[in-house]
Amino acid sequence: MKILLVAGPFISLREPYNGGTEAFIVEHGNELVRMGHTVDVIAKDADEINLFQIIEFRESPLSMKDESYRPCPEWLGQQQYQSFQLGVMDVSSYDVIHYNSFIPEIYAVGALLKIPGVLTFHLPVSEKFALMYKFFLNHAPVIPIGISERMAEQWKVTLGKDVKVILNGVPLQKWKLHKRNANGYLLWSGRITREKNLQAAIALANDLKRPLKIVGSIFDERYFNDCIRPQLNGHIEYISHATQQQLRGLIAGASVYLATASWEEPFGLSTVEMLASGLAVVGFQTAIPPELRHEEVCIAVDSQDWRELRNPLIAAEKSKPQACRNFAAQFDVKITTRSYVELYKHITNKLIEE
Repeated sequence: MKILLVAGPFISLREPYNGGTEAFIVEHGNELVRMGHTVDVIAKDADEINLFQIIEFRESPLSMKDESYRPCPEWLGQQQYQSFQLGVMDVSSYDVIHYNSFIPEIYAVGALLKIPGVLTFHLPVSEKFALMYKFFLNHAPVIPIGISERMAEQWKVTLGKDVKVILNGVPLQKWKLHKRNANGYLLWSGRITREKNLQAAIALANDLKRPLKIVGSIFDERYFNDCIRPQLNGHIEYISHATQQQLRGLIAGASVYLATASWEEPFGLSTVEMLASGLAVVGFQTAIPPELRHEEVCIAVDSQDWRELRNPLIAAEKSKPQACRNFAAQFDVKITTRSYVELYKHITNKLIEE
């Protein structure tokens, strides 16, 4: 099959990734190629080691800034200009278009295309995205997919139609199994924003007098400067954003991974990466969807009180690294990609029959 994956013309797929969506697109695209499919990806760029081809929509050499009719800054004008290039692209050679974008203009244009497609929901429901996806699904021949049961249920209620579930996955072979460092530090990673609730991890580390290493990009500068930076010291350390290789090195020295997001994580690729490496996880139920919970290796508490994580953390540290790896094996990206390929074939065969 020839498959077009849509991230966005100004979305970078280079490491370190901005989030799980970018990681999913990269690993899913590579796995599709390994399975023998031809894959193009609409994105700004990607690391050269990838197997798929990037389709780049370039910025205009002319100014796209508008200060009169519909005022907008230059960067926004260029993004809109790039996004609308999808409308003049010849997509007739593709069997399937798989949308993974958060860009409204992509869906405005995509609604005009008649190639069968898949739309994966990578975020919880919001008013903006609900309207955007309702419009798109009303006009485009696409099937909606949730990356966890709770994401699918949210979108099913919002859209008033069935949303299939294909669980996300990671390339298991990239995450080496490590021995547990009994005297290791606590580890936290993710975008540094208020809803990721890094403060809970810091409070827990301070209470237990345990060192904490923090990895992630600063999305909310004000939150970081006001709430996080003042708490950094010799025991609470901010590492900054990290590539997957750098993160693997940090995992080797950790004893437990903390998942403390106060919003409902759509899936939690970081959690699976930790488990695949032999590192147990403790956190809040908002941060760990039901599919990823396990009474020994991935413990979630029905609370957002960091004090409730004390005993689960002690229990998780006693788990076996191999048990973590065994649990993570069901979330291998190979399984995820095979499920998508079955769906691709189903929708293309259905079109032929019609």
